[in-house]
Amino acid sequence: FIKLNNKLIKNYKAGCNSLVTDRISDLLLTPDNFSTQNLLNEGVEKNKIEFVGNIMIDTLEKNRCIAGKLGVDKIINKNLIDNQNYAQINSQFGLMTLHRPSNVDDTKILKRIVDFIISIASEELPIIWTLHPRTQKQLQQFGLLEEVLAHKQLVLLHPLCYHEMLCLNMDAIIMLTDSGGLQEECTVLSTPCLTLRGNTERPITLIEHGGASVLVGNNIERIRKEYKKILVENIHPKRPEFWDGKTAERIVDILLSKLEIYH
Repeated sequence: FIKLNNKLIKNYKAGCNSLVTDRISDLLLTPDNFSTQNLLNEGVEKNKIEFVGNIMIDTLEKNRCIAGKLGVDKIINKNLIDNQNYAQINSQFGLMTLHRPSNVDDTKILKRIVDFIISIASEELPIIWTLHPRTQKQLQQFGLLEEVLAHKQLVLLHPLCYHEMLCLNMDAIIMLTDSGGLQEECTVLSTPCLTLRGNTERPITLIEHGGASVLVGNNIERIRKEYKKILVENIHPKRPEFWDGKTAERIVDILLSKLEIYH
């Protein structure tokens, strides 16, 4: 109870700091129209808001070619955890990341997720799982690590560099993740994404808003249902406005124009 209470206080303080920063800033740059509307709903003056797009997509577009040259097999061989006897990855595979306390700190929840992933790997397609140190620690603590390491269709990797993760995301046929940034990348890369969270700060990435992601939390029945559904729907996400790799240019232009006004 004390831990939960401290966490709530920490989150409350973070939220307050964000609101205070918004209020004292002269210029607020937004990645999408949802963010712009949120600021307007909070009472921020319209002339203080500039919609510029998502600067993380600038990074993706700049590094896409580099990542595409790495090769899935090379990434696996370089980052494989222990000496796993895994089956060869051919053309299709799923990709997974998991690190949030809500998914990995409870034995029952993590066990259910592991059982589901093993069932997919056994019946349908191999899963590449990049293990966050927190997740690896919890798997070890809960007695689950040996089970996942022993499964031939489940490939466990150490944390990857940006280019390696981008390469796998480009080639995967589905992503399962509780990461925020990967939701954005999946939308641009057209990788169907099951977001293992109950909410998201990036609603523009959701299928209902033209994205590639479905919120499933850690409810296994919902994950199973949406997993089967998303693979057969053949989704074609719409690239959000200004997620074009030119956000930094727009920011520089806006800052220069503001400097001219101040002078």
